[in-house]
Amino acid sequence: MFASRSRSAVLIGAALCWGLGTVLSKNALGGFDAAVLLPFQLTCSVVLLGTFVFITGASVRGIEHAVRIGALGVLNPGIAYALGLTALAQIDASVSVVIWATEPVLIVLLAFAFLHERLPLWSVLCLASAMAGVALIVGAPSEAASLTGVVLTFTAVLACALYSIFLRRMELTDGTLPVVFLQQASALAFALVMLFVAKGVRSWASVDVTSLQMVSAITGGALYYGAAFLLFVAGLRRTSVARAGMFLTLIPVFGLMFSALLLGETMDARQFLGSMVVIGSMAVLAVREAAEFRRVEIEA
Repeated sequence: MFASRSRSAVLIGAALCWGLGTVLSKNALGGFDAAVLLPFQLTCSVVLLGTFVFITGASVRGIEHAVRIGALGVLNPGIAYALGLTALAQIDASVSVVIWATEPVLIVLLAFAFLHERLPLWSVLCLASAMAGVALIVGAPSEAASLTGVVLTFTAVLACALYSIFLRRMELTDGTLPVVFLQQASALAFALVMLFVAKGVRSWASVDVTSLQMVSAITGGALYYGAAFLLFVAGLRRTSVARAGMFLTLIPVFGLMFSALLLGETMDARQFLGSMVVIGSMAVLAVREAAEFRRVEIEA
């Protein structure tokens, strides 16, 4: 029972960090160029994770499959979020949100295709119900979307989904903290190279931000990349990719909630209803998983 609750808690925590990190990053974009914000926030993440590595005495030497783990970090968050930020300059945010909302379904489909993971009927119904709630939250996108922006966004979503599949297939034996630290450091190296190639060595000189925007960028980076990935990888190691992906439907709920609390954005009745549907669906999933885990323990 405890293991099942712990597994759900870390995945919910990851979704919360991504939702809050998104809101903080949105506020930071008021002063940061998108191309500069990615490596800056990854730097915050690496510093945070590196501090934990130092405090806990975790070793990053001799990690099994270190090259493959580093490559996964370049894939996500490196390439994935570089593409996402590039695409966001060409399409409306509403279009981007709708496309990103398809990630849980894509993860489930890829998990079935590559890992032969099958969800029971009640889990499929929970996912369908949660996606209906997400649809209520994000609403209908505007028509202001370029084909290039849409393709880039879908490619970013695919990269994130493949990251989960590849990471689960590796069957990691090393600790979660050093693995995520190595991935984030690899993503940071990639982001810095891309920044200097695109913007040159004076790219940081154009940054002119307020104190609040700087705090938002630092906190958002620590949460969105550091804490969120640490929690998600920890949860992914304890369950199937398909089930872990389902909890990502909570990201728009947390994003909407923190947008209202921190940015003063309003939540209409449709979005509130959608949030309740997603939360209810994930609550049913957590309860059913706990019951299934208890049944397996009794039979064993």
